[in-house]
Amino acid sequence: MALMAASLVIGLQAGAHAQATPASSPQRQYAIAAGPLAEALNRFAAEAGVVLAFDAAQLKGLESKGVQGRFGTAAGFAALLAGSGFEAAQTASGSFVLRRTPASAPARKAATENASEAPELAEVKVVARHLAGVDKLDRQMIRNMPAINGDLTSQLKLNPNIQYSEAQLSSQTAGEIAPAEISIHGAKPYQNEILLDGVSIANDLDPGNKIVTTNPEYIPGNAQALAIDSSILCDVEVKDSNVSAEYGRFTGGVVDAKICSARKRFGGSLAIGYTSSDWTHLFIDPAKQEEFENSSTADNQPRFKKWTYKTTLETRPDPSWGLLMSVVRKQSDIPLNRFSTTNAGTTESREVTQQRIQDTLVIKTDFAPAGSAHKGDVSLVYAPTENSYFIENYRNSDYTIKSGGLNLAGHLESRLAPATLSQQISFSETDQSRRSDADYYRDWRWSADKNWGDASQSNASSGEGAFGDIDQKMQNLGYKLKSAFHELSLGDTRHRVSSGLEYQQKHAEYTRLKDTRYYLTVADLPTSGAISRCQTSTGALDSEACSTTPTKGKTVGQYFRRLMTYKAGSFDVDANTWAAYLEDEASWRNLKLRLGGRVDRDSLTADTNLSPRSSLTWQASEPLSLNIGANRYYGRNLFAYAMQEKVSSLIYTQTRSGTLAWSSATQTKPSNRLEDMRSPYDDELTAGLNYDSDWLNGPLSLRFTRRDGKDQIVKRLVTKQTDCNSNQCYVYTNEGGSLSKDLTLSWNSNKAFKSGPVATRFWFAVNKSDVKSNYSTYADVYGTALANDEIIQYDGKFIRYSEMPADNYNRPWTLRIGAMSSLPAQQLSFTNILRIRDGYRQMLQNGETTYEGTTVDVWEQTSLPRSIALDTVISWTPRIHANQSLEVKLTIENITDQKNKTSASSTYATYERGRSFALELGYSF
Repeated sequence: MALMAASLVIGLQAGAHAQATPASSPQRQYAIAAGPLAEALNRFAAEAGVVLAFDAAQLKGLESKGVQGRFGTAAGFAALLAGSGFEAAQTASGSFVLRRTPASAPARKAATENASEAPELAEVKVVARHLAGVDKLDRQMIRNMPAINGDLTSQLKLNPNIQYSEAQLSSQTAGEIAPAEISIHGAKPYQNEILLDGVSIANDLDPGNKIVTTNPEYIPGNAQALAIDSSILCDVEVKDSNVSAEYGRFTGGVVDAKICSARKRFGGSLAIGYTSSDWTHLFIDPAKQEEFENSSTADNQPRFKKWTYKTTLETRPDPSWGLLMSVVRKQSDIPLNRFSTTNAGTTESREVTQQRIQDTLVIKTDFAPAGSAHKGDVSLVYAPTENSYFIENYRNSDYTIKSGGLNLAGHLESRLAPATLSQQISFSETDQSRRSDADYYRDWRWSADKNWGDASQSNASSGEGAFGDIDQKMQNLGYKLKSAFHELSLGDTRHRVSSGLEYQQKHAEYTRLKDTRYYLTVADLPTSGAISRCQTSTGALDSEACSTTPTKGKTVGQYFRRLMTYKAGSFDVDANTWAAYLEDEASWRNLKLRLGGRVDRDSLTADTNLSPRSSLTWQASEPLSLNIGANRYYGRNLFAYAMQEKVSSLIYTQTRSGTLAWSSATQTKPSNRLEDMRSPYDDELTAGLNYDSDWLNGPLSLRFTRRDGKDQIVKRLVTKQTDCNSNQCYVYTNEGGSLSKDLTLSWNSNKAFKSGPVATRFWFAVNKSDVKSNYSTYADVYGTALANDEIIQYDGKFIRYSEMPADNYNRPWTLRIGAMSSLPAQQLSFTNILRIRDGYRQMLQNGETTYEGTTVDVWEQTSLPRSIALDTVISWTPRIHANQSLEVKLTIENITDQKNKTSASSTYATYERGRSFALELGYSF
């Protein structure tokens, strides 16, 4: 807490030496274009960090010339309101209220003489927006939240209902730049709906597949299909309980992000950011230090350099429309050894630099013609990602994993007499593919001919090749329609009714671009005959899968006896989904009841699912409200379930023994099967209270949420299946389940606390969580013991599998405190985020024991210590000239260099990163 107060202390010291400026009206640089007066006032108040109350209806049709330059708050309001007949008056609390400019003395006299004729004004209700809280980030929070990689989900550290993977901040993989995967109320990361300007960027291909990247058939994926940079965002809201029927396709929560619109008449920015392993303290167990320093795999990254390049251009030549374009590139270079041993005699390069590259191109235009009932916007987001790897100890084994894709969306809002009508049409294409240096894979025994491996090893080998080129793509054409009807009265009740329709047409493809040969089962060549010379029956030489050079310790050569050919070919899966919802928010006296329902249908499962949504709020007193809710949320069905069933159809197997002639190719039977499945869903019960009083300066919220996950998708290995490869198949079933209980207490300041020239916003959140789940992801094999929910011994007690705590995203409690302090006169801001996470319960299987005459598995709990991290951002934006300024941003994560343990085994422990620095330098105009 003392460290968090540093921003306030530094601010006071800076203020003591600053040029004298009235504390109540510090000057800041503004660049607000001409346009509707109401919009200009809102924008100015937001940038000034003050509350302005006014009735927008009074300003209808009024325009402002905008402001360009440095202004105090009062002077800025005066410039915006010049000639409008209004002024902004400051209240005792520091906020501002818009009122008509007082009349001159003659005018007041005339008004007095005609007082009997003056009309009485109608009552005006003033509504002001609170500052953003732990569940909603505004532009300023997004720009100043400490997140070195700058991705969307890493910005959500303050939300008490979000937990991150234990591997997210690992010291072993600090060079990665992939978006953080999050769990909301214990749900799997791929069961969150992530929206970007209303269009989903959640991965529907194969997001939960975390298999090793060298698998011949499947490509690893992430929960987010598009890895976007948060600098393009102006609002991010997390909806985690009592979610409206407007939203579907999730069992966790909804992350709703909005792309920025153009604000300046003409302007832009350039920036470059950097961090590296030299700027990061990596905690590595001494037992693993040597292996880590000489790493030959991406699982251990001792060295890395990360660069970020950003540029933005925006223009608003007319108040009615604007255009913004932004380009961001992130790149991480990770040097690694190609071989796991010193291998001093290798003929291949020892060091290879793997790269992670993410690009984000955003173009957004918005239009709102003056006096029109219609407004809209069009946005294009292109965000490809390329990650390069190699196969350890293999030559010609480099390959690239390609992901990301394109989102194109158009939105139109029409303010009609009975309702506001919103329509959106969108097209997206996402990728999860691989490009390889080779279309063959061979693991030779070491010989003078195959001599690039390490000959000093007991079973020396020389591997070469990779697993070929695969394209996985998904295209989605979508349409949304929403009608928000104006409030209507029925007797003593008031109703706000909304309804909507959604339709999506999806097409997914799996394509192997060319034949890939996978050679297996190496054997000794005979000592005589044509085969001993690698000659086929026709006299041709087999140079691909045979070598006459004697292998290490032997006098004969070698040849491969088994060949799996992954044939070039493709298959596709189509799916149509539609949804409809209807919701009514009814108010009567101090009660508010929201009742709604959502119907979803997905052709992948042919299910029609009804999701009831309900929430009741009682305004017990002016500051206190109580709320209860009961809701059902249906999750997404992924293309991986259907596509993996067909992958084996491209595999053909051949064998040979004692001859170099291959047998006839036999098509491999399926190894995965898709049977009847139901859509996974969560039932939610929630209760809470909200206390919003002036003396608290912000809302205090206490909420309990219970989620019961049912019909979750898992993968089981089923034997005695004659139609499957090796008489066994992996079958997707609905046998998974989960139960989560969350108690959260949160508070945020409604307005900034001021002390001299320093203004500070605060956030506070604490969470108590208990998550139980009988599976990790749909990609892991789900055993029979789990399916039967058998008895196990856990931590000395006999329980069923379903009662065992989840093995990730399950910190028993967390405390999060945030403070953002700004000194406008010095263009300085300091942001601190303190996170304290209770000790993690790691589950380890440790043998078997006997229970009531049967053998059961034994699981033990390894308690890991509490984790503490204080992250800081220092931002300085000094003005150079007119509207031009520098932008300097220093991010320090884990500033106190805490050694936070994330896992432990019998051989070594793993830790989060220690103190990490990142610097960004920019120029804005």
